[in-house]
Amino acid sequence: MVDVNTTNTKDKDKDSLKIGSRCVIVQDCDLRGHVTIGAGCVIHPRATIFALSGPIHLGDNNIVEEMVVIINRSKTPMIIGNDNHFQVACRIESPSIGSNNIFLPRCRVVHSVTIGSDSHIGAGCVVLASPFPTFIPSPNSTTEPIPTPPTTTTLEEEVEFQRPTTTTTRPLHHLPDQTEIFGSDSRQRLGSKQGIGQIKAFHAKHLIYLRETLVKYHKLKIFPPGTVVSEKPSGIGGSGGKEGGE
Repeated sequence: MVDVNTTNTKDKDKDSLKIGSRCVIVQDCDLRGHVTIGAGCVIHPRATIFALSGPIHLGDNNIVEEMVVIINRSKTPMIIGNDNHFQVACRIESPSIGSNNIFLPRCRVVHSVTIGSDSHIGAGCVVLASPFPTFIPSPNSTTEPIPTPPTTTTLEEEVEFQRPTTTTTRPLHHLPDQTEIFGSDSRQRLGSKQGIGQIKAFHAKHLIYLRETLVKYHKLKIFPPGTVVSEKPSGIGGSGGKEGGE
């Protein structure tokens, strides 16, 4: 893991980058703030990872494609797991993302939603923290759908339902593992575990192909000399090794 600090005289803690081994990070990408990138990640041209208020911890073997925007507007760390695939022009603001997720082109996940693992966000879908999302159970799933508010209520029930909460911050809406978001209205259902092994194998082959191809057609980002550490940083599954971007 390479610890890189890009600072100026006015703000010494403005940018702080930690880059894992075997990373392929092209020159035409934008990394700002306190960003930690785990081992084996591939960052495409014109991708943006912006730790605006709090740090961003990106796990191992993630793929971030062109025009992807990953931004953390909160002061709490944004934690992203391993083996995720962020496809073209998706926008991610979720504070917590598991592993082995696929975000298709131009999808968006807002800051009030957390995502588990092995989930699939469809192209162009917008994942909002709706208290009563449209839920369609998978044909092979026995999970009950998320209940909707009653259509007929008494006056007391209606007053209780409309009573504002006492919490000062909006609670996060969590998408469980194997969630699928699809359709023009961003419908939601739980998928099955079938095909997870094939998806992981395809992701591993995709990483090998990108590491061999991107270096032939793009200049890699050059980082200043830093300290190589062998221990894993907190929050991600990084590992030590030679300097990323070589």
